[in-house]
Amino acid sequence: MRRLVLCCVLLAVVAGGIVPAVAAGHPGVDHDDHDHHTGDTTTESDDADGFNTGPLGCVEDVCHDDELGLTSSSGLDDDELEMLIYRSMARVEELRGERFEDEIPVEIMSREEFRELGASEEESDPDRWNNQVWKALFVVDDDTDVSAAIDETVGGAVTGFYQPSTNEIVLITPDTDAPQINEQTLIHEFAHALQDQRHDLTSPQFSGDTQDADLAVTGVYEGEAVYLENRYEERCATEWECLDEPPRSGGGGGGNQGLLMTLLQPYSSGPAYIADVVEREGWAGVDDRMEEPPETTRELIHRERFDAQSIDVDDEATDGWERHSDRGVEGAEVAGEASIFVMFWYQAVEYDAETIDPSVMHETTHPDEPRNYAAAPSSGWVADELVPYQRNGDDGYVWTLEWETADDADEFRTAYGAILQAHDATETDEGVYVIDDGGFSGAYALSVDNTRVTIVHASTVDGLFELKPNLDPDSVDEETPGFGVAVGLAALVAAAVVFRRLGPSS
Repeated sequence: MRRLVLCCVLLAVVAGGIVPAVAAGHPGVDHDDHDHHTGDTTTESDDADGFNTGPLGCVEDVCHDDELGLTSSSGLDDDELEMLIYRSMARVEELRGERFEDEIPVEIMSREEFRELGASEEESDPDRWNNQVWKALFVVDDDTDVSAAIDETVGGAVTGFYQPSTNEIVLITPDTDAPQINEQTLIHEFAHALQDQRHDLTSPQFSGDTQDADLAVTGVYEGEAVYLENRYEERCATEWECLDEPPRSGGGGGGNQGLLMTLLQPYSSGPAYIADVVEREGWAGVDDRMEEPPETTRELIHRERFDAQSIDVDDEATDGWERHSDRGVEGAEVAGEASIFVMFWYQAVEYDAETIDPSVMHETTHPDEPRNYAAAPSSGWVADELVPYQRNGDDGYVWTLEWETADDADEFRTAYGAILQAHDATETDEGVYVIDDGGFSGAYALSVDNTRVTIVHASTVDGLFELKPNLDPDSVDEETPGFGVAVGLAALVAAAVVFRRLGPSS
């Protein structure tokens, strides 16, 4: 797995199961009573050259405002499902103002078959590089493998996906003989199919080099799909006949909430970002963003242009510490504002860390934004470079962050100190902290130089200065209870202890 968002291709093109919404149901009227129709619907065996030759908003003689007379989202027969598919395509055309050029195959798959797609015959070794990235974010600890945590967190939530490599939609349903179809999922996945026809979702610009870039570009194409879902819901409430959402049986919502909230960020910030672009620049502006997507989650969160910047940090590691040179960008990752926000939010929710008020996530400023990802300790982010290291069976990292102002850097430092305090860290020397127990155990050092913050982690205090020999740590806050010289003899003893980090489980 490369990183969170695009490491799971299926989830990168799914919103129906992750951001569910209930479509309003309307009384059905017989399909044949509608005066739009001039003939029978076509099938997949029809000549592709003659596909979709009617007006915009009508696909194969099925139009966006047709009432199909379907009373349930469950147990559709083949003909009913075909009509629902064509109407969903027509509605995406109507909402987006663009035509489908080709028919999109739709496959029905059971949840058991879907789970088998991601199953591996042999257990793979834990991804030490990615595990360290998520440990640095205090989201996944030493006792957990990121790959397994992602599967547990979101594996049961998927209700459908569009696969650009095969140009087809797959709907996940408990019973393939009597499929339960979520019309909103169809709208979302057909939005991706239309994007693919117009922009080719396999193009390089739709895959970022870093985690932050991945989340940002995902926010554009998922943001547009969810934005169209929201417009679909509005039409369902006023003029369209829409199917009720089928009963949910896939699970989801459990597992690691830090991972889940990070993965949800494109679906939360993206629709508001797209809505803002549409209001200011029209759909041409969205097309521009698809051709040149934003490179940072900061741009999505604050809905303003921000050019990605990089940090040039010398590799100072000694004593056999090595980068994972085949991962990330020469071994480095960029976490970005969204992931940093989730770090503070997750630590407040899961460990009662006094970082931010968790309710800030619900303080949204836009009707198309279900969650807010802006808070004082993560705002003002300019750039960061997170470099995991390895030495034999040991792991560590150096994380460098650049902020707009010294005050922004101090706000980050204070909130980060609250995380250390929540895990009962002991300050063994100025700016050097040791967590004795738990999945985040080990030594940590923090250095602040004006707008730059450097965090180093290793299993031992000595390891900190092997990774960063010129490190000049600073105390997080000398007045913070539990930190400082008051620890006395216990601190001196702790400084001499070699802390061996726990290996991640498979």
